[in-house]
Amino acid sequence: MAFDDAMKVALAVPEPRTVEIDEGENNDAAAASPLSPLGAREVPSSPKIFDETAEVANQMQGASRERVRTTTDLNLREGPDPAYLKVETLANGTILLVLEKDGKWWRVKSTTTGKEGWINGTYVKSADMQ
Repeated sequence: MAFDDAMKVALAVPEPRTVEIDEGENNDAAAASPLSPLGAREVPSSPKIFDETAEVANQMQGASRERVRTTTDLNLREGPDPAYLKVETLANGTILLVLEKDGKWWRVKSTTTGKEGWINGTYVKSADMQ
């Protein structure tokens, strides 16, 4: 019996309230209503995915970036450590644009797939060298 009473309370739906608005001569009733009128307002759109810096502008140019070639099949990772997830495996000889260097870890962009990630920089050489 206690379970049934608990279920009635848990599943109880409040009774809907109705608000009557007199559209006659007196519009004060609408103003006194507890419901506020819906209004439209413009919200400025300002998506900020990242802060554009000089480095980002340089990335867009691409030509000013160092170009390197992989010397073996190489894992492109989400971050500068082997613990990060692998984005893809770069084939031996893949040309990369160097975006950033952090010790032996380099953030690069593949010229074949366009994907960006981190590699161990000891496994690349200048793309000018054959």
